[in-house]
Amino acid sequence: MANKTRWIKSRIRSVNETKKITRAMYLISASKVKRLRDRLDSTRPYFEKVNEFMKDLILHGVKTPHILFDGSYKEGKKKIGVILISGDKGLCGGYNANVLRSTTSLYGNFAKEADVTFFPIGTVGRNFLVRHGYQVDEGFNYQTQSVSIKLARLISQKIVRKYYTGEVHEVYIIYTKLVSTIKQEVTIKKLLPLDKTEFGIEESKSDEMIIYEPDPVSVLDIVIYEYIKGIIFGAMMDSYVSELAARMTAMDNATKSADEMIQKLILKLNRERQAVITQEISEIISGAAALK
Repeated sequence: MANKTRWIKSRIRSVNETKKITRAMYLISASKVKRLRDRLDSTRPYFEKVNEFMKDLILHGVKTPHILFDGSYKEGKKKIGVILISGDKGLCGGYNANVLRSTTSLYGNFAKEADVTFFPIGTVGRNFLVRHGYQVDEGFNYQTQSVSIKLARLISQKIVRKYYTGEVHEVYIIYTKLVSTIKQEVTIKKLLPLDKTEFGIEESKSDEMIIYEPDPVSVLDIVIYEYIKGIIFGAMMDSYVSELAARMTAMDNATKSADEMIQKLILKLNRERQAVITQEISEIISGAAALK
């Protein structure tokens, strides 16, 4: 009986220590979510302007066929590049599992008709791809938590360069969009070639005359890097905040589960103590009766 009581006390201490860790992880994630959302909001106006400029450039400037819209694929097996943004760590519920499930599904759609190369951002995703034998670009070994404008610029330059040189004919990006702190959605977006309909362009409204120097195509070749950089930066920020939000929810649930477990253990401990006291009283009564 005494051994069982000691075991329950030890178990309560152990769960309490785990609860402290999950609570601390919840608070850290909550703090980072607030800071990163503010950071994302502060950069959004700039990239919205880039998007507007791209729309004007396409509508009023670039009139001739261009590789950014028409692609470079001619014949043979198509080459598809997929930027996969996952988490760097676990303990975030189904966040990583969801994005990897969408990745394998997308790969299944392309595998028969194209060579698929992955450009992973995030430790979990990269390890998954390597472990399962997918084709991974060796030059991509970035962490999602290292998200910055500088990193997004570097990645956009690599991707656009590979597209221009024909190393890939199409580029997709898989990331997790933050809907709310308790809901995240895996999103798949086609980056290249560009789709004019995504810019809301109507050819009938292209009468306005805008002059671009030295010429529209040269300007487009420069602006495209800013445009792709904006999408990649936004996707990385969204994914990282989604990972933190998922970890917040997971750690909050773990903390609540720890509280429930502690309450059950305390109740069990009290019952054991009551049983010990009852047994001692019974022994005293029996001993007193034997003396009469």
